Amino acid sequence: MQVVHVDGLRDVDEHAYQRLIKGMDAFEKYHALAPAASLRYRLYPRLPGVKADGTTLTIQGDKVKLPVALGSDLRFTLPRDAQALDDNAQVSTNRKARSFAWHPDVRSPGLPANARRLGDLRLECEIDRAAKLFVGLKTPLYYVFDASVNLCTTLPGGFWTYYGDRAVFNVTLVHGNRREALFSRLMYGNPARLIQTHYDFFPVLTDRTYMLRIADSSWPDDTLVELDYMDDAAVADASATQTMQASQPSGTP
Repeated sequence: MQVVHVDGLRDVDEHAYQRLIKGMDAFEKYHALAPAASLRYRLYPRLPGVKADGTTLTIQGDKVKLPVALGSDLRFTLPRDAQALDDNAQVSTNRKARSFAWHPDVRSPGLPANARRLGDLRLECEIDRAAKLFVGLKTPLYYVFDASVNLCTTLPGGFWTYYGDRAVFNVTLVHGNRREALFSRLMYGNPARLIQTHYDFFPVLTDRTYMLRIADSSWPDDTLVELDYMDDAAVADASATQTMQASQPSGTP
């Protein structure tokens, strides 16, 4: 008699282990985009009510069950396990479906805390394309197009979606003396562009979302993507206000 394990939640937030492994294969295939980088996956809570604390991650199948270490920042790495592949296992959280956005996290060492490297982000696109982590509406034409060309380099407009660590205020591409800030239409989960490119549907992480035209080869892989965050801007405004108040003569209204 087959034994069925029931862990409480029927509709859990999970992704197929096989797809995540395909993402890891893509990381190796396109590693030249970020030679010094390492790969982890990351969960982003979609709503303020989703609890990061207490979240667990498990490779779960009919015959295999393997715990996965999940960092306090909700980043994780996956082991390669042949039995889990044969078992068509899922990588499952203990949260309800759509609690998280799943995303590859490629990081080259030595970058400023508020910056990403464009080659790292291009590599994340290749991993996303292989693992199919974005679960928005995708028409049959999308899959035909995806099978025939590389969407990361030939997608109309060449845009791909990314998340900041926190709420994003501004995004600027920097290479040498060249600087270019993103237009607001490429930030905050602009619905038209999300629909156009078949990305994750609602709830969208609007405050963290920005889009880069990664297919633009005029920006080399070593380009820095500088992220100004909302809370940094608030601190800067408060500091400027305090400086102005301190510089005023005593008794000045």
